[in-house]
Amino acid sequence: MDFKKTMIALIDCNNFFASCEQVFQPQLAGKPLVVLSNNDGNVIARSCEARKLGIGMGVLTGSVREFVRSHELQIRSSNYALYGDMSSRVMETLELLLPNVERYSIDEAFADVSGLSRELLVELCQFVRRRVHRHTGIQVSIGVAQTKTLAKAANRLAKCRSELAGVCIGTEAESFGKTLEQMETRDIWGIGGKISRKLTGFGIHNAKQLRDADPAWIKKQFSVVLMRTVLELRGESCLKLEEPEESRKSLMCGRSFGKPLKELEDIRPALTHFVQNAVTRLWKYKQATSAITVYLSTNRFRKKIAQRSASASVEMEATDNVIQLNAAAQRALEQVFKSGFEYHKVGVLLHDLASVKNIPASLFETELGITRSHDLMGAVKKINAKFGRYTVASASASGSSDWRARSKSRSPAFTTCWNELPVVHA
Repeated sequence: MDFKKTMIALIDCNNFFASCEQVFQPQLAGKPLVVLSNNDGNVIARSCEARKLGIGMGVLTGSVREFVRSHELQIRSSNYALYGDMSSRVMETLELLLPNVERYSIDEAFADVSGLSRELLVELCQFVRRRVHRHTGIQVSIGVAQTKTLAKAANRLAKCRSELAGVCIGTEAESFGKTLEQMETRDIWGIGGKISRKLTGFGIHNAKQLRDADPAWIKKQFSVVLMRTVLELRGESCLKLEEPEESRKSLMCGRSFGKPLKELEDIRPALTHFVQNAVTRLWKYKQATSAITVYLSTNRFRKKIAQRSASASVEMEATDNVIQLNAAAQRALEQVFKSGFEYHKVGVLLHDLASVKNIPASLFETELGITRSHDLMGAVKKINAKFGRYTVASASASGSSDWRARSKSRSPAFTTCWNELPVVHA
């Protein structure tokens, strides 16, 4: 293999949500464990032991209750404050150890590891695994190959083949032939069920068959995106390491309420919470927005109640100021709210995103006003980064908590709340 070519590593946290729970609750180690979605509706994460019981991803919570008594299944509500903080710790560790790290998702990252021999790659990857585990308690698997798509395939092997000890170093694309032949098209990175079914209609059932397909024909029948996947499967890198925020044009934040809400004043705190969540992500990606949309809806699955779904948008000069954005969101909420309905969900969409460095100061803002605004937002960011995401929040977020999702089995905020820090007794 020519190791002078680009080599990309995919570092993936094993059973991340479940692992985060186990780090601070060692009594859960070795036991079947599932993590539930918002409102405790269905399973979104499983430990290895839970997988062995045959518990599927996405199954309804009620269907796993039988395992609690028969197999001592442990159930936890999703704890995104914990998972987000643990993700940051993992990513910061990776960035100390590897060059050009791209944070891809809450539990995955790509990194450029070009220029190393196979022996050095194995040594480096095992060192990274040990260091991440020492710093965070989280186990990771690492797949290395010439492209992002093949690195994903290599990572699958690293997870399922125990003899690889969590690290799979891919060679030329041809060496993936057997692996790709055993991989269904729906399991290929970036291919969903709809495209997979269409591929099946053309007689393409696995990743090897897709790799061997004519790229020009794939482009004509599907898209240039799928054509790039074909090239990636052949070892031709089409997806470079990049910062994900560069292509981000919008972001959304919203969630179903823990119970239906009828009053405007009960909905306001939920909206404020989601605005702050969205703005926190803006700050993370150093972006600003010039338009905000608020949507409000009833539960369409409850056929016996009156239905309503509405949205309203507010345009403004580009900003990342949480106070301005929350005020705009509340005005939009007043437009869409109508009494007499049992509302199920509220959310906020920030769009027309742009880098803050490309946003000129408003002609109508005084220099002093700009300074004060920036100082205020800077202080809010620092306090929330140190003590927890919502340590400082808009006053309108402090109202009724009826909107909050049901989370009967949520773990403490072990890393972000002073009152919930774990205590060690001598």
